[in-house]
Amino acid sequence: MTATPSIELRWQPGQRHVRWTYGSVEVELAFPSPPATVTVWPDPPSVVVVEDHTRIDNAAVYEPDGAERLRLCPPAVSAERQWDIGFYAVYAEPSGLVAVFSTQVGDFWGRPDLHTGELNHVAPWR
Repeated sequence: MTATPSIELRWQPGQRHVRWTYGSVEVELAFPSPPATVTVWPDPPSVVVVEDHTRIDNAAVYEPDGAERLRLCPPAVSAERQWDIGFYAVYAEPSGLVAVFSTQVGDFWGRPDLHTGELNHVAPWR
């Protein structure tokens, strides 16, 4: 049985280019402005990039080969959609991925499903 390769990320905050390797595959993506966060997740193998706030579905999930799989769906937390700003972070913690979504009336967090893009267990952030 062959072991699944891990994603080796090469990115630092402030950089516009996000690079990674996955086995023999090398990927480089360029963004108009530096992403807010870039996070690697093993299951399913994914790179999650939180872009600037030019759109509210600004958290893109990429396949190991660099193809965009999906975008995280903004949660329905505001009474008015125009109050939504967008995702400002996705990060890994021991219990799973956390996505933080910002609105003009407060921020919310949840657990992203990288198969569907849905945010589960959404709650106010602090």
